[in-house]
Amino acid sequence: MPEPAVVENPDAPDTGVAPLVSVRGLEVAFRVREAGPARWRRSLLNAVAGVDLDIPRGETLGLVGESGCGKSTTGRAILQLQRPTAGSVRFDGTELTTLSRAELRRMRSRMQMVFQDPYASLNPRMTVGESIAEPMLVHGVGDWRSRRRTVAELLETVGLSPAWEERYPHEFSGGQRQRIGIARALVLEPEFIVADEPVSALDVSVQAQTINLLESLQERFGLTYLFIAHDLAVVRHLSTRVAVMYLGKIVEVGGDAVYERPRHPYTQALLSAVPIPDPHVETERRRKVLTGDVPSPVRPPSGCRFRTRCWKAEEVCAQEEPALRPMGDGQWAACHFAGPVGPPPTPALTLPRPAPPALS
Repeated sequence: MPEPAVVENPDAPDTGVAPLVSVRGLEVAFRVREAGPARWRRSLLNAVAGVDLDIPRGETLGLVGESGCGKSTTGRAILQLQRPTAGSVRFDGTELTTLSRAELRRMRSRMQMVFQDPYASLNPRMTVGESIAEPMLVHGVGDWRSRRRTVAELLETVGLSPAWEERYPHEFSGGQRQRIGIARALVLEPEFIVADEPVSALDVSVQAQTINLLESLQERFGLTYLFIAHDLAVVRHLSTRVAVMYLGKIVEVGGDAVYERPRHPYTQALLSAVPIPDPHVETERRRKVLTGDVPSPVRPPSGCRFRTRCWKAEEVCAQEEPALRPMGDGQWAACHFAGPVGPPPTPALTLPRPAPPALS
């Protein structure tokens, strides 16, 4: 399988170090039933259609896009919670897609997930201490005393009182339940964590505390994150690089250049919808409004999947699918009309980096 362009940075020195997570040609398809003229018929829904990603050790890759574009499915497929239809997922050099269930269970101690809904991911019949200690019990780590000690230390690490371990999930707020989910993900000392929209269900002040907590834990334990979210400002604050996803495909990837000089029309439209806390810039900026609906992943458009909503679309977009091409400054975009990097096209497409309050 050829090396994809999505993850390479031509401006960065070659360290010769393999990434911790390497994804090639990842595809996830589901069999669905559609209502036809006479009867129900079975169709194939391609939720993820050929994703290539590399995540170096100790870095955070942000994954953004509209609801239903395949972000969460990508994260679950990387961890093999959802088995991929095709493609390769290598974790620290080990191919995960070919592992048996027993081998995969042993690998799971090094890979964990923080789920989007902090309440649904916790068993309401188990105390907080039991939920956090359960992974250690499954993997046979330590005895009863050491597990209790580890649970108390982790609760304190995520900013909760160790005395609360006998409480049940319904006794906590949404932000506190998300901290419990983070503690459970850390209990086996993993190297890689998929955070599936961990702050989307929280209010703004609690979001800032959770983001600061994730940052401090990364520095303390050397964690590697795949951070899935809708909020572009949150992703920029936490992520080393960001990948923009549309209808199952990566359309743009890079660092700060994605925010300052977006090359793909879809990224430009996403950034133009983000309000900027500057009245002078806000009144002068030009909003790029997308027309039409998101196409069905059952029957995606030919060529470029974004062409049905793109103001730059021409005949070549329907005939040929654009490949990710280097734009310079470590930025890549999949668009036939993404030219070389220049100055920012409008002030509207420059997103300030947020500074959330310190974690109390």
